[in-house]
Amino acid sequence: MRKLICFTTLFAVLMACNNHQNTQSTTDSTTAGKQTPVATAPHITGTYQGTLPCADCPGMDYQISLFDDHTFTELVSYQGRGQGIAFTEKGTWQQINDSIVSIKKKTDSSSFLASDSKLLVLDKQGKRIEGALASNYVLKPVEGGDRRDLLAQKAGAGITFTANGNEPFWSLDLEARKISFHTASGDSIVAALPAAKPNTDTLKVYTTPQLTVSIRNVMCTDDMSGLMRPNSVEVKTKEQTYHGCGEYLK
Repeated sequence: MRKLICFTTLFAVLMACNNHQNTQSTTDSTTAGKQTPVATAPHITGTYQGTLPCADCPGMDYQISLFDDHTFTELVSYQGRGQGIAFTEKGTWQQINDSIVSIKKKTDSSSFLASDSKLLVLDKQGKRIEGALASNYVLKPVEGGDRRDLLAQKAGAGITFTANGNEPFWSLDLEARKISFHTASGDSIVAALPAAKPNTDTLKVYTTPQLTVSIRNVMCTDDMSGLMRPNSVEVKTKEQTYHGCGEYLK
Protein backbone atom coordinates (compact mmCIF):
# COMPACT_ATOMS: atom_id res chain seq x y z
CA MET A 1 0.00 0.00 0.00
CA ARG A 2 2.81 2.43 0.92
CA LYS A 3 4.44 1.78 -2.46
CA LEU A 4 1.14 2.52 -4.23
CA ILE A 5 0.73 5.81 -2.34
CA CYS A 6 4.33 6.89 -3.09
CA PHE A 7 3.93 6.02 -6.76
CA THR A 8 0.67 7.97 -6.96
CA THR A 9 2.25 10.98 -5.27
CA LEU A 10 5.30 10.88 -7.56
CA PHE A 11 3.09 10.64 -10.66
CA ALA A 12 1.07 13.67 -9.52
CA VAL A 13 4.25 15.72 -8.98
CA LEU A 14 5.63 14.78 -12.40
CA MET A 15 2.35 15.73 -14.11
CA ALA A 16 2.28 19.07 -12.31
CA CYS A 17 5.84 19.84 -13.39
CA ASN A 18 5.07 18.84 -16.95
CA ASN A 19 1.97 21.06 -17.03
CA HIS A 20 4.02 23.95 -15.67
CA GLN A 21 6.67 23.50 -18.37
CA ASN A 22 4.04 23.33 -21.11
CA THR A 23 2.36 26.46 -19.79
CA GLN A 24 5.70 28.28 -19.58
CA SER A 25 6.64 27.14 -23.09
CA THR A 26 3.29 28.31 -24.48
CA THR A 27 3.65 31.65 -22.72
CA ASP A 28 7.21 32.12 -24.00
CA SER A 29 6.13 31.19 -27.52
CA THR A 30 3.23 33.63 -27.41
CA THR A 31 5.45 36.41 -26.05
CA ALA A 32 8.15 35.75 -28.65
CA GLY A 33 5.60 36.18 -31.42
CA LYS A 34 4.81 39.71 -30.23
CA GLN A 35 7.25 42.61 -30.68
CA THR A 36 7.31 45.54 -28.34
CA PRO A 37 6.18 48.62 -30.27
CA VAL A 38 9.05 50.97 -31.10
CA ALA A 39 8.38 54.69 -30.95
CA THR A 40 8.96 56.31 -34.34
CA ALA A 41 10.56 59.72 -34.69
CA PRO A 42 8.47 62.46 -36.35
CA HIS A 43 9.13 63.20 -40.02
CA ILE A 44 11.70 65.99 -39.90
CA THR A 45 13.22 66.32 -43.38
CA GLY A 46 11.44 68.78 -45.67
CA THR A 47 11.08 72.50 -46.32
CA TYR A 48 9.53 74.86 -43.77
CA GLN A 49 8.88 78.59 -43.88
CA GLY A 50 7.35 81.51 -42.05
CA THR A 51 7.74 85.16 -41.13
CA LEU A 52 9.73 85.50 -37.89
CA PRO A 53 9.91 88.53 -35.58
CA CYS A 54 12.64 91.06 -36.37
CA ALA A 55 14.07 93.57 -33.90
CA ASP A 56 14.51 96.41 -36.40
CA CYS A 57 12.19 95.51 -39.29
CA PRO A 58 8.55 94.45 -39.81
CA GLY A 59 9.52 90.78 -40.11
CA MET A 60 12.02 88.27 -41.42
CA ASP A 61 10.94 85.98 -44.26
CA TYR A 62 12.55 82.65 -43.44
CA GLN A 63 12.76 79.28 -45.17
CA ILE A 64 14.81 76.21 -44.32
CA SER A 65 15.15 72.93 -46.21
CA LEU A 66 16.40 69.93 -44.23
CA PHE A 67 17.62 67.22 -46.59
CA ASP A 68 17.98 63.50 -45.91
CA ASP A 69 21.78 63.64 -46.24
CA HIS A 70 21.85 65.96 -43.21
CA THR A 71 22.59 69.10 -45.23
CA PHE A 72 20.37 72.17 -45.21
CA THR A 73 19.71 75.33 -47.19
CA GLU A 74 18.53 78.44 -45.37
CA LEU A 75 16.94 81.44 -47.08
CA VAL A 76 16.43 84.77 -45.27
CA SER A 77 15.12 88.18 -46.27
CA TYR A 78 14.41 91.18 -44.02
CA GLN A 79 11.23 93.06 -44.83
CA GLY A 80 11.66 96.79 -45.36
CA ARG A 81 15.42 96.61 -44.90
CA GLY A 82 18.44 96.13 -47.14
CA GLN A 83 16.41 96.42 -50.36
CA GLY A 84 14.80 93.05 -49.65
CA ILE A 85 17.99 91.20 -50.58
CA ALA A 86 17.74 87.45 -50.04
CA PHE A 87 20.57 85.70 -48.21
CA THR A 88 21.28 82.00 -48.72
CA GLU A 89 23.36 79.81 -46.42
CA LYS A 90 24.15 76.11 -46.54
CA GLY A 91 25.47 73.75 -43.90
CA THR A 92 24.79 70.56 -41.98
CA TRP A 93 22.17 69.57 -39.44
CA GLN A 94 21.99 66.90 -36.78
CA GLN A 95 19.11 65.31 -34.91
CA ILE A 96 19.60 65.77 -31.17
CA ASN A 97 16.74 63.44 -30.23
CA ASP A 98 13.44 62.26 -31.71
CA SER A 99 12.13 65.77 -32.22
CA ILE A 100 14.94 68.35 -31.89
CA VAL A 101 17.19 69.43 -34.76
CA SER A 102 20.30 71.61 -34.62
CA ILE A 103 21.83 73.37 -37.64
CA LYS A 104 25.42 74.60 -37.82
CA LYS A 105 26.15 77.83 -39.68
CA LYS A 106 29.31 79.83 -40.28
CA THR A 107 28.83 82.19 -37.35
CA ASP A 108 26.27 80.53 -35.08
CA SER A 109 23.80 77.70 -34.76
CA SER A 110 20.04 77.32 -34.37
CA SER A 111 17.73 74.61 -33.13
CA PHE A 112 14.17 73.59 -33.91
CA LEU A 113 11.52 71.34 -32.43
CA ALA A 114 9.51 69.13 -34.79
CA SER A 115 5.86 69.12 -33.72
CA ASP A 116 2.66 68.28 -35.63
CA SER A 117 4.42 68.41 -39.04
CA LYS A 118 5.79 71.87 -38.25
CA LEU A 119 9.10 73.25 -36.98
CA LEU A 120 9.14 75.44 -33.89
CA VAL A 121 12.09 77.81 -33.59
CA LEU A 122 13.79 77.38 -30.21
CA ASP A 123 15.60 80.11 -28.27
CA LYS A 124 19.38 80.38 -27.91
CA GLN A 125 19.31 77.96 -24.98
CA GLY A 126 17.43 75.40 -27.06
CA LYS A 127 14.19 75.92 -25.15
CA ARG A 128 10.71 76.34 -26.52
CA ILE A 129 9.49 79.93 -26.79
CA GLU A 130 6.40 80.43 -24.67
CA GLY A 131 3.90 83.21 -24.15
CA ALA A 132 2.03 85.54 -26.46
CA LEU A 133 4.74 85.50 -29.15
CA ALA A 134 5.03 81.70 -29.36
CA SER A 135 2.87 81.46 -32.50
CA ASN A 136 5.27 83.80 -34.33
CA TYR A 137 8.03 81.18 -34.18
CA VAL A 138 6.21 78.42 -36.05
CA LEU A 139 7.46 77.30 -39.48
CA LYS A 140 4.95 75.52 -41.70
CA PRO A 141 5.82 72.88 -44.33
CA VAL A 142 5.85 73.68 -48.03
CA GLU A 143 6.13 71.28 -50.96
CA GLY A 144 8.81 71.25 -53.66
CA GLY A 145 11.79 72.28 -51.56
CA ASP A 146 14.10 69.46 -52.58
CA ARG A 147 15.20 70.50 -56.09
CA ARG A 148 18.73 69.18 -55.76
CA ASP A 149 18.52 66.59 -58.55
CA LEU A 150 17.02 69.06 -61.02
CA LEU A 151 19.55 71.76 -60.19
CA ALA A 152 22.44 69.30 -60.36
CA GLN A 153 21.33 68.21 -63.83
CA LYS A 154 21.12 71.80 -65.01
CA ALA A 155 24.50 72.67 -63.51
CA GLY A 156 26.01 69.59 -65.17
CA ALA A 157 24.66 70.86 -68.51
CA GLY A 158 26.50 74.17 -68.04
CA ILE A 159 23.52 76.24 -66.86
CA THR A 160 24.49 78.98 -64.40
CA PHE A 161 21.03 80.46 -63.65
CA THR A 162 17.54 79.03 -63.95
CA ALA A 163 14.07 80.52 -63.47
CA ASN A 164 10.43 79.75 -64.14
CA GLY A 165 6.97 81.19 -63.68
CA ASN A 166 3.30 80.28 -63.90
CA GLU A 167 0.12 81.24 -65.74
CA PRO A 168 1.33 80.77 -68.38
CA PHE A 169 4.18 78.46 -67.44
CA TRP A 170 7.59 79.51 -68.71
CA SER A 171 11.23 78.63 -68.08
CA LEU A 172 14.53 80.42 -68.50
CA ASP A 173 18.11 79.12 -68.46
CA LEU A 174 21.32 81.14 -68.69
CA GLU A 175 24.56 79.53 -69.80
CA ALA A 176 27.99 81.04 -70.32
CA ARG A 177 27.09 82.24 -73.81
CA LYS A 178 23.41 81.56 -74.30
CA ILE A 179 19.90 82.49 -73.11
CA SER A 180 17.12 79.93 -73.55
CA PHE A 181 13.49 80.92 -72.95
CA HIS A 182 10.50 78.57 -73.40
CA THR A 183 6.76 78.71 -72.73
CA ALA A 184 4.20 75.95 -72.26
CA SER A 185 2.52 76.98 -75.52
CA GLY A 186 5.66 76.09 -77.46
CA ASP A 187 7.18 79.53 -77.92
CA SER A 188 10.97 79.43 -77.77
CA ILE A 189 13.69 82.05 -77.89
CA VAL A 190 17.39 81.16 -77.92
CA ALA A 191 19.90 83.99 -78.15
CA ALA A 192 23.51 84.81 -77.43
CA LEU A 193 24.03 85.97 -73.84
CA PRO A 194 25.05 89.64 -73.81
CA ALA A 195 26.89 91.41 -71.02
CA ALA A 196 24.59 92.47 -68.20
CA LYS A 197 23.75 96.22 -68.16
CA PRO A 198 23.26 97.28 -65.43
CA ASN A 199 25.29 94.71 -63.54
CA THR A 200 25.13 95.21 -59.76
CA ASP A 201 24.80 93.02 -56.69
CA THR A 202 21.05 93.61 -56.65
CA LEU A 203 20.13 93.87 -60.35
CA LYS A 204 21.35 92.35 -63.61
CA VAL A 205 19.66 93.10 -66.94
CA TYR A 206 20.32 91.17 -70.15
CA THR A 207 18.96 92.75 -73.34
CA THR A 208 18.72 91.06 -76.74
CA PRO A 209 16.64 91.97 -79.82
CA GLN A 210 14.07 89.32 -78.86
CA LEU A 211 13.79 89.71 -75.07
CA THR A 212 14.97 91.49 -71.93
CA VAL A 213 15.73 89.56 -68.75
CA SER A 214 15.90 91.35 -65.38
CA ILE A 215 17.22 89.42 -62.37
CA ARG A 216 16.87 90.96 -58.92
CA ASN A 217 18.43 89.62 -55.74
CA VAL A 218 15.09 89.88 -53.96
CA MET A 219 13.13 87.10 -52.27
CA CYS A 220 10.53 85.60 -54.61
CA THR A 221 7.62 83.32 -53.71
CA ASP A 222 6.23 80.88 -56.24
CA ASP A 223 2.59 81.83 -56.65
CA MET A 224 1.50 78.18 -56.95
CA SER A 225 3.67 76.12 -54.58
CA GLY A 226 4.52 78.87 -52.10
CA LEU A 227 8.21 77.91 -52.27
CA MET A 228 10.55 80.85 -51.75
CA ARG A 229 13.61 81.35 -53.98
CA PRO A 230 16.38 83.95 -53.79
CA ASN A 231 15.81 85.86 -57.07
CA SER A 232 12.87 87.66 -58.67
CA VAL A 233 12.87 87.49 -62.47
CA GLU A 234 11.12 89.47 -65.18
CA VAL A 235 11.21 88.47 -68.85
CA LYS A 236 9.93 90.88 -71.49
CA THR A 237 9.29 89.74 -75.05
CA LYS A 238 7.70 91.72 -77.84
CA GLU A 239 4.32 90.20 -77.01
CA GLN A 240 4.23 89.74 -73.24
CA THR A 241 5.88 90.28 -69.84
CA TYR A 242 6.49 87.27 -67.58
CA HIS A 243 7.25 87.20 -63.85
CA GLY A 244 8.71 84.37 -61.78
CA CYS A 245 11.45 83.13 -59.48
CA GLY A 246 14.98 81.90 -60.05
CA GLU A 247 18.35 81.02 -58.55
CA TYR A 248 22.02 80.90 -59.44
CA LEU A 249 23.61 77.46 -59.75
CA LYS A 250 27.28 78.48 -59.86
